[in-house]
Amino acid sequence: MSRRCRMIVYSIITSMAILFLVLLIRLLFFSGLFVPTLELIGEQQIVVNMNETYHDPGAKSIYRFMDNSSHIQVDDQVDTSQLGNYKVIYQLDNANKKVIREVIVTDQKAPDLRLKGDQEIRIFIGEAFEEPGYQAYDNCDGDISDQVKSHSAIDFDQTGTYQIEYEVSDSHGNTAKAARTVVILEDPVNTKLAYHHDMFDNTMFEWWFNKSQDHQRTSGAKSEEWLQAYSAYYQGKDEKVLYLTFDEGGNDITYIKEIAEVLHAHDVKATFFLTRNYIRDESAFVNELVDEGHVIGNHTWHHYDMTTLANEASVDAFVEEITQEEKTYLEVVGEEMPKLFRFPRGGCSERALKMVHDLGYQTFFWSHAYYDYGSDVSKQQALDTMMQHYHNGAIYLLHPSNKGNYEALGDFIEEMKKLGYRFDTLDHIE
Repeated sequence: MSRRCRMIVYSIITSMAILFLVLLIRLLFFSGLFVPTLELIGEQQIVVNMNETYHDPGAKSIYRFMDNSSHIQVDDQVDTSQLGNYKVIYQLDNANKKVIREVIVTDQKAPDLRLKGDQEIRIFIGEAFEEPGYQAYDNCDGDISDQVKSHSAIDFDQTGTYQIEYEVSDSHGNTAKAARTVVILEDPVNTKLAYHHDMFDNTMFEWWFNKSQDHQRTSGAKSEEWLQAYSAYYQGKDEKVLYLTFDEGGNDITYIKEIAEVLHAHDVKATFFLTRNYIRDESAFVNELVDEGHVIGNHTWHHYDMTTLANEASVDAFVEEITQEEKTYLEVVGEEMPKLFRFPRGGCSERALKMVHDLGYQTFFWSHAYYDYGSDVSKQQALDTMMQHYHNGAIYLLHPSNKGNYEALGDFIEEMKKLGYRFDTLDHIE
């Protein structure tokens, strides 16, 4: 290598060494080895809404590779009760070094507008609507509920779904909106049944059936052909399908909620015939049943013997036993009740069947039941009778007041599935 080339290489190396030394010195200097550092934590500019708490992120200092933050003095001028631009000044003791954060107190927050009462209200044609009310609070202006404006175009004489819109603005132009849904429903209690039923026999009979032998389809108090004229059934089609039904009127002891858990665990849907007061008093649970895919059937208001009302003088009371339950179901669930009916205690007559049919209902009896009212019925006894008399299309009547039914239900479902049976709800019987 020539002398000139060596000189050039030497010059480059020297320059690089000097550059490296300068960078090292700068690094050590700014790392706080020789002079303490001071820098903000977080953003240099922070925006906070008026009357909200300001949390200062602070600053940090390093000196000789150690935390020196305890030597920082803070001059915090922020007042969030007043709009404006403020400064937070951080300065080191005995050092001519400081950093400044800008804090802007503004009002960009919309008022808090809350509706009282339910988000969705259901009322019936002819009923008066009472506004549940609302409350509006602003971080600057305080309570501004009296400035809320509402608008709606509800026709209280026409069924439909309507909106009430609410709006409020604060003194700085921030606006909040809310909406409430109002559903206007046809009142089922207004249903009138034109009475022309004296030609039908009103002799009361209690439903009975012959227990299935060798798992064959069975017969009952009336033939399938006779019942068909009134859209009534006691068993489904001749297929490997079973229908679990539960009658509940509000017994002091009931395992209906435990039964619902068993059904959920086995992915089985059932039909529940509930009285009106049970639907009213257990509204949350009834909605859970519907959400799970179970079907709720009409079991009347008072659980009366309906044949005693099946006459011209009592026709309105007969209808009301059914329509009051429809109305309560509408109020609780928000949709029309399935047109499935079961006579209390299975007591009916041809006339009562005809009247229920004329109200648009299907009536369902059963092809399997047993004396399950006793509290002493064990799980094994319940399971044995369920297994002994199953058949294609069987409709099982079970009462939730019996603990044996609840305890045996899971085993019964598993056994029937092993035998190739599926479970369905009564609304799929035609």
